[in-house]
Formats: sequence, structure tokens, C-alpha cells
Amino acid sequence: ILTHNYQHILALQFAVETINENPSILPNVSLGFHVLNSNFHARWTYRGSVELLSTRGRFIPNYKCDVQTNIATVIGGPNSNVCLFMESILCIYKIPQFAYGSAAMMNDKSQGVFLHQLFPNLDHQYKGILQLLLHFHWTWIGVIYIDDDIGESFVENTLPIFAQEGICFDFAKTFPQTGFSSEMNTIALEGLKIISIVMERTAKVIIVLGEIQSIMVLRLMLQFSKFHEIPMKAKVWIFTAQMDFTSLPLLRSLEVDFIHGALSFAVHTKDVFSFYQFLRLRKLPSEKEDGFFRDFWEEAFQCSFSHSNVETKPGGLCTGEEKLETLPGSVFEMSMTSHSYSLYNAVHAVAEALHAMHSRKGNKRAIQRRGRRELLNQQPWKVTSYEYYFLFHPSNTAQLNHNIPDCYHNVKARILR
Repeated sequence: ILTHNYQHILALQFAVETINENPSILPNVSLGFHVLNSNFHARWTYRGSVELLSTRGRFIPNYKCDVQTNIATVIGGPNSNVCLFMESILCIYKIPQFAYGSAAMMNDKSQGVFLHQLFPNLDHQYKGILQLLLHFHWTWIGVIYIDDDIGESFVENTLPIFAQEGICFDFAKTFPQTGFSSEMNTIALEGLKIISIVMERTAKVIIVLGEIQSIMVLRLMLQFSKFHEIPMKAKVWIFTAQMDFTSLPLLRSLEVDFIHGALSFAVHTKDVFSFYQFLRLRKLPSEKEDGFFRDFWEEAFQCSFSHSNVETKPGGLCTGEEKLETLPGSVFEMSMTSHSYSLYNAVHAVAEALHAMHSRKGNKRAIQRRGRRELLNQQPWKVTSYEYYFLFHPSNTAQLNHNIPDCYHNVKARILR
């Protein structure tokens, strides 16, 4: 598990607990959730989507008899391909979905009715990057982009617009394909070719269009290049908002000089102060309650819950008393990240939509009388229009109007610890 991404799970839990403790939303009803790991792989995403159409614990697609676990919505992310893969199955059943990361372009526009994109319109970000380049008169640049629909669209549709404004391109290269199934040798070989081009070419400004794990890949690429004595040159790195400043245990001791002073776009978020206290006071869950916890804890604190593996861990034996606030920001952040913030708002939009739909149908007395089984026994497609309303007219959540130009923070320097 990527330790930085574990905050997404905690943000989901925090949102659900906040709603369940609020007597004015869904009274006498408790929301629940189930987390599936895609491992950045299409196969796992497809399987997880089909599992949602089966009875819990019985993998029989399209056969579901447990009313109490009816799906209200599915939230996918943070990578764009996760949403692309899951919507191809879930839209058939008209199940509403949220993409809390950047969402890939859909071939079938009718499916957009069921897939809500929480990430701001990428065109606004691209306009901001263009304005930044023109402001500093950076007209000779290089580009590294992810090899997917978003990356292809950026090269085919956006870069020509940059060229019309006088921006010229020294090179445009794709990131190595990444995933938990990716071989390190493949990343190393492809990465060396890319870094060689970046350092040999004359462009000093590099736009990096990546995903949440791209910083780790970039750091690995730069580290591999040192073993092959590729001369390092100073570059100005411009990172897109989809990227997150994550790290792996094997990267913690490596230098990060290349990123000092780098420029990054960030999605506008509001501080959720109670989330910090939630993290500080959170009790250790059982493995049944949270199957990701032990992996996260051992990775984050470099310790082990098992006496047999303790000698291989610099942190020794895990006590469970370790403090999250002592971790560096590249491993885990105590403030809510933009991806977590989008997920948090998605949960609130779902809760508001369910509440409005059932209040309108039978008013609060009917909800209280019929209880959980009646409330959750709704057709998922009926929730969609209510979710759309609360996305763009939220009451208790942050304003999520993605069509306005100030949905991204001004570019700012980021330092990876």
C-alpha cells in the first residue's frame, strides 16, 4: 500500500463517521463502506466492480440478495484509469459513481450521467500553465506525460494551442508504464532513456503531466541515472495538480534536490480542522475492521508487528503507539490532501442526496419507522439526480463548481521532505 494514499481511506471513514453522528442527516440510519484495492491494474478494477454486483462473500456476478448492502454509489480513484475501467461495468447497471481523481475521457457521453467528476476541469489547469510560461517568457520547453487518454489528449489537443501562443517543444516523452505488477528493470530501462533525453536537450523548463504515483517514478528515474553517470543539470519542473508528493520506503534516504523550488499546481481545498484531531485520536483498528492498516503502519514507521520480521525493520517492533504526526509529509500528511478532500465531499454529497430523496418520498417519520432496510433498498439510478444537485448546490460541503476559473490554486513552490 502507498502510505500517502492511506489517507484517502481515513478521509472516507472520517466522512462516514461525521455523517452517522449527525442526527439531522439520515436519522436512525448508519452509512457503511467497503474498500477495494485496484493495485493500479485494470484486472483488479474490473474484478472489484463485478464483486459489487454480487452478494457479499459470494462471487456470483449479477446475483445479489442481501438488501442491507445495496450500493448507493461507488467512489473511484485516484488514477484516471480506475474510473475508466469501473464505469464500463457499473454504468450498465446505472450505478452512480464519483471520480475523486482526474477522470479519463469517456467515449460514450451517455455514461457521463452516472459518473461525476470531482476533479476540476483540466482545461483550466492547462490555461494556467500556458499563462505561467508566457509570464516568465519560457518558450522552449520539454514535456513528460502519462501514457493514457489524458496524456494523449494533452499532446494532441493542448500542445498545439501552446504552439499557437509561441511555445516551442524540445521533446515530448511518455512516462514508463507503472503498477504493482511492473518490473523494476522495465522502469529503470525506460526511465534512463527519458532522463538521458531530459538532461541532454537544451530545454530548461519541463512540464510533467502525471498521476498520483508519478513523483515516485520520477525520483526512481533520476536515481537510476546516477548509477549510469548521466550528468545532472538544473531544470525547472512544473508539476500538474494530479500528482501527489508521495514516497516509498526505499526512497526515504535519497536526495530530493531536484524538486526544491519546483512549481506545482494544486486543487483549491478548504481546511477540515476536525480531521487532524480525528487522525491524532484514532484508535488502532482490528484487521477485520481495516485490512490495510497493518501494511500501512509497517510501511510508514518501518516496523513490524511480527517478531519474526522485526530484525529486518529499522523501526523494530511496532507498538501501535507510534504517532502519525511524526511522519514526514512525503509519507503521510496530517492535513487533508486535495484527493482526500474530494473524496470527503463525495461522501457528503451522497448522504445529502439519500436524505433528500427519502425525505421527499416519505418524510422523516417514514424513514424512522421503516429503518435501515427500507432506506437502503433503493434503485441506484434514482440517486443520481440528487447527487448532481448536491455536488453543485451543497449545503454542508464545500462549493464544488468546476466550471469557474479559480478552481486551482495559484502555482506555488513545493518541497518534498
